[in-house]
Amino acid sequence: MDRAPASTAPITAPPPAPRPGRSRPLTALLLTCLLLNPTQTGAAQTGTPQSGTAQTRTAQTTQASGAAAVQPACALPAGPLPTRTRAVIVLDTSGSMRGLGDGRADIFEQVKASVDRYVQVRTPDELTLITFDGGLRTRRTFSDPARNPDWTAALAATRADGNNTYLYRSLRAALQPLTPQPDTLTTVFVLTDGIDNDSAATAGAAQAALDAFTARGPLDRLHYVALGTDIPAAARAALEGSDYASGLTLPLRRIPDLTGQTAAGTGLEGGLLTITDPAAADTAFPPGTPLTLAVSPGARNVRLNTARLNNVPADTGRLNLTGPVQAGAAALLCAPPSEAAGQVAPRARRVLLRLTGSAPLLTWLNPGEDRTLKAGEHATLRYRAAPGLPLEQASVRGAAGLRAEVRALPGSRELSVQFMGLDLPAGQSVTPTLLIPGLPPQPLPALTGAAGGRLPTVPPVTAPVTPTPPTTEPTTGPAGGADSGRAPSPLAALVGLALAAALLLGWRARRKAPAPAARPARPAPPTPVEGLEYRDDRTLALVGADGEVSSVPTPLGGPFDLGQMARVPHLSGLRAEQHRDGLRILRFPPDLEVSQGTRLLNPGDVVRPGTLLGVAVARRSRAPHPTLGSLAGLGLPLALHSRGPVLHVRGPYGEHALRVHAPVTDLGEALRAPALEGLSVSLSGRDLLLLHAPDTLQLRVAGENTVLTPGTPLPPHAVVDFLG
Repeated sequence: MDRAPASTAPITAPPPAPRPGRSRPLTALLLTCLLLNPTQTGAAQTGTPQSGTAQTRTAQTTQASGAAAVQPACALPAGPLPTRTRAVIVLDTSGSMRGLGDGRADIFEQVKASVDRYVQVRTPDELTLITFDGGLRTRRTFSDPARNPDWTAALAATRADGNNTYLYRSLRAALQPLTPQPDTLTTVFVLTDGIDNDSAATAGAAQAALDAFTARGPLDRLHYVALGTDIPAAARAALEGSDYASGLTLPLRRIPDLTGQTAAGTGLEGGLLTITDPAAADTAFPPGTPLTLAVSPGARNVRLNTARLNNVPADTGRLNLTGPVQAGAAALLCAPPSEAAGQVAPRARRVLLRLTGSAPLLTWLNPGEDRTLKAGEHATLRYRAAPGLPLEQASVRGAAGLRAEVRALPGSRELSVQFMGLDLPAGQSVTPTLLIPGLPPQPLPALTGAAGGRLPTVPPVTAPVTPTPPTTEPTTGPAGGADSGRAPSPLAALVGLALAAALLLGWRARRKAPAPAARPARPAPPTPVEGLEYRDDRTLALVGADGEVSSVPTPLGGPFDLGQMARVPHLSGLRAEQHRDGLRILRFPPDLEVSQGTRLLNPGDVVRPGTLLGVAVARRSRAPHPTLGSLAGLGLPLALHSRGPVLHVRGPYGEHALRVHAPVTDLGEALRAPALEGLSVSLSGRDLLLLHAPDTLQLRVAGENTVLTPGTPLPPHAVVDFLG
């Protein structure tokens, strides 16, 4: 795509330190060159290239634009972006606008028509109409002027019958009262056919008028439009010294296009557009304008149509969508400063786009979930996301008084956020925020605390034992003894020192090594799942052997694996989908029995809402066991594939690779899987040896019943059996 030329200062390295004995002749030579060619020296210091075309263009731009020569890059401003628009029309109502007095043409009605067209096309949320001649004349503000009959009546009643053009005084009075509105983008149009004729105006009146707009934001702009006249030198200097204002001079009887859609509005582009159809952004600039685009994370699927920008005919608009766009996402459409005739202090043109979105990036699937939590109670919010979002990196903040856990399988579009009540006071609500890389923070529904409930007990953690070095108490002879006042002989002193040294060496040699830090207590095995509840709201819940009920993220469309959704490995392989009449069971693992009352369910059966199902497992490798932690998404059974120093842990739904470096590796600790704690291997050359297997599991060769014993090499394919 075509981009605005960017001027960057060269980065030069510091000169090397002079070498002794050679610095003076070299310094003298350099000074002689500088004195003989000062022009080249200045160019070298500023880093300006000496090629004729590029140097001439840069010099012309700097001379013509002054302070506006250095243009900002196309980037969205930091902080909250505006969502509303405000237009301020500062309209000259002196008689010259109707050709009276020193006026040269009657253009007033045409100018009013141009203002009204701007209102109808750009539809600002708020408009302030300010008229002036011999000072500020009227000031009225209208909400939603495109649909406000008061605006239409006020514009029609506006007359140009004043006697003077006190421009700078009036402009200052117009800009000073503008209040800061961080959520609003403001565009000011100054429309006049004359020059300031206020005899009391000071030399700095033009600059003071522009400086009066102190409540402006980074995207706010002011356009001084001179109708059939030149912009005076004082106003030009003020425009060039400003960082937000520019000017446009138009020939006699030529009316500006304030919308910026045609050549008559070149240089007046700006403001905010709400885009429903990406092709509508094509109207933000005149045809053929080279553009660049900056997008917020929610609009990362928006692209510029480069074929259109290269003047190749195309039927599509300038913006293309490559995926979903978040509703309300922002983009900034930028163009370089206009080089058309009549531009004064031209600036980079920027139009903020608000996109209504092609599809929601997150869809809340269970809005009926009970979000009032006692201590220990759970609530699970389920979402379906647009493709391509890194849900496994999602996190939650702002959940004070709750414990939050985000659950999402890699590559899945389903996301669940589970909250458990901790110490949230009764009646108090919190609104957590979901954070997904690449998206703005997503506020979640509020959750409210309730009285009662109890927290689950936490198994105690054994504190590490710190060894205490032995201490010796000094011994003293009896007070007033026969030897108490006698000085020890030199021989006795030497013997004493030798004994002390021997004792010290012996104690250090026999000192015990510090006891290793105690391993944190192993979490208690999870309560076996003995039932499934299919609720009236078409969601599923697990029923434990202790009667505890916990919700499961339940997709509303498409087949799903209950073991994966509930993160319960021994339910993996149980597949179902929502049906018109309830929940259709698609497949059962051969060793899992699901019953309704005394009847065993079969594939194809439909479970009605409000039904309680029983669950029983028949194979010990699928029996409930300590949690698999980070391996829960792999499903069961688990297999170990040994390929030299790399160990692959595979399940029905995924694989995890681990490179073994240490002489002894505990797979439970290395993989953060408590169910494998105590299963340790060792690297011997390029082979892995089984060092130890806990009593809770065993390894056997795939397809055989041979159980591996410690000290034997791992085969290429071994199966893990959990013994319960």
